[in-house]
Amino acid sequence: MESNSGPEAGSNHRRVSVVQLICRAYGLSDASEITMEHIDRYVAERRRAEERMPHLRDRFRPGIPRPRASGDAA
Repeated sequence: MESNSGPEAGSNHRRVSVVQLICRAYGLSDASEITMEHIDRYVAERRRAEERMPHLRDRFRPGIPRPRASGDAA
């Protein structure tokens, strides 16, 4: 399936497949245990998380003032 970077997105990150993410999320031992219900639930949860993300980004974004240009009035 499609590869996706997971929680280990540091300098030495490795690619994690969607199958691995589903297995980790639902405590499954391997891909043979994945059902359509697992896939549907995973997709729905990801969709909800992505819909909330812009709101959370704006909410927690620090208010850093932009540097003034040399011609700006004080």
